[in-house]
Amino acid sequence: MRRTRPDFRFAHARGALPVLGHAVRAWRAPLSFLNSLSEQGDLVHVRLGRKSVYLACHPELADQVLRDPHRFDTGGPGKDELRELFGDGILTCPNAAHKRVRRLVQPSLQQARIARFITTMVATADAMTDAWRSGVPLDVTREMTDMAAMTGVHAMFAAEFTEHFRDEVHTCLRAINKAVYYEVLTTALGVQWLFRHRTLQFHRTLARYKQVVDEVISLYRHSGKDHADILSVLLAAQDETDEPMSDHEVRENVINMFTAATAAGPASTMVWALHLLDLHPDIARRVQHEIDSVLGDDPPDESTVRRLELTRQVVLETLRLYPHAWLITRCVAKPVELAGQILPPGTSVVVSPYQLHRQPHLFPDPERFDPDRWAHGTPGPHGAYIPFSNGSRQCPGKHFALTEVVVVLARVLQNRTLHGEAVSSSPAAPRVDIMLEAPPLVMTPQLRTSRTAFAPYRWSPNFAAFRGPVRPSGLPRFP
Repeated sequence: MRRTRPDFRFAHARGALPVLGHAVRAWRAPLSFLNSLSEQGDLVHVRLGRKSVYLACHPELADQVLRDPHRFDTGGPGKDELRELFGDGILTCPNAAHKRVRRLVQPSLQQARIARFITTMVATADAMTDAWRSGVPLDVTREMTDMAAMTGVHAMFAAEFTEHFRDEVHTCLRAINKAVYYEVLTTALGVQWLFRHRTLQFHRTLARYKQVVDEVISLYRHSGKDHADILSVLLAAQDETDEPMSDHEVRENVINMFTAATAAGPASTMVWALHLLDLHPDIARRVQHEIDSVLGDDPPDESTVRRLELTRQVVLETLRLYPHAWLITRCVAKPVELAGQILPPGTSVVVSPYQLHRQPHLFPDPERFDPDRWAHGTPGPHGAYIPFSNGSRQCPGKHFALTEVVVVLARVLQNRTLHGEAVSSSPAAPRVDIMLEAPPLVMTPQLRTSRTAFAPYRWSPNFAAFRGPVRPSGLPRFP
């Protein structure tokens, strides 16, 4: 049995209530609760009602959990419920199937292929910003969420005959992403019967979503063409025995990838980056100077994106403060020793990137937004920075997401500035969902006086169809 260092500290989390344990604190203020645990130990036992969960607060322990798929399988609080909803795709399948699935899916997200999607990213950003009116406030969270969803849909389904399906998929995804956290939570707690109407509506939407994806897969099979998109790569992929994926496997991976790409993750990173730059005008000026120097009047492309070093550092620092996955769950598959504790099979172990990224002995002055800490490589000890998880189950869309955020930031700031309401000098509070989300943030775009507006680049997607109705004032109406 693999053993860890003997000097790791184990602790039972303080403040447990009878019967409920730490469930109330974890429910009311999950982020502050997580941050309080690292001071108590390197491995901390938490009780959520009758369930026991172990939080790995030390980067070496977190690294062991995430890099040892033989002893730590995917699973734990929420993951089993997600698998039930979205099937055995790249993000939800057990470790026994993951190697084959990753081999089949990974080619669709290789760096060279992602570079081809930069044109789509630029065009979608242009379609979004062309509708903005200088001086008119807008909810930048809503804008970026719709833009990221549109980019994901076009990257997955590029064929012309899928235009109608793209609109319907986006509609389904918006409803699913909005409700999945509560569906998973109520199912895990066994109280979904209390919200029967909402649960039925969610499952009707999910069923229609799966039906639409099946219809698109069938059309692609019959066309027999490579449409230079992710779905075409998935349909052509073969494993080590030259076996392709079945339509059912393709559907489950499309749904997994769609849900990850169009959820709040990349969009929230864009919003947080704009928000943090607004709060730090000195850094914002440096970023815009870099964008002007590297891009000039041209749209971003593969070569210029690589040269936007400070912009990329802003994105990495934003992900340190607000990682997509604020909680990563694993389930012990074989007896394992962790920080002196023997954990039996079935034990839930949790790693929190949010909690790791904000430990002062790992990242000095952790609450400070400081892109320069990335100037000489990844800061902090090995395994401390994990916004996309780690090990064999690291997010396969990592490079797509990083590229998308850098491209969109550069394209937006190339011609505009955005400023929020000067209410507080502190960052807004995040919303806790399946992912860590940016709250609705109202910002006002202004054309940069030294530049003129850019025309849409190459193709112009119908962004208005995704945005929905708009109030007379220019502010979007929220559902």
